[in-house]
Amino acid sequence: DGTFSFKYSPGKLRGNQYKSMMTKEELEEEQRVQREQLAAIFRLMKEKSDTFGEMSEGDMKEQLRLYDI
Repeated sequence: DGTFSFKYSPGKLRGNQYKSMMTKEELEEEQRVQREQLAAIFRLMKEKSDTFGEMSEGDMKEQLRLYDI
């Protein structure tokens, strides 16, 4: 009939919903990757402060809060 049913639809789930669907190992890997990606982003922002502006520790904490970290 052309309709599809997916158990997991990342664009439509909130953080806690997808976390409850993950195994402990998957969740730990997801968190590790998030930390690495955010570290790379903040490192780039610091290196390119002329483009992104100065970022204080408070600014960084606020951004991390958005990612539930």
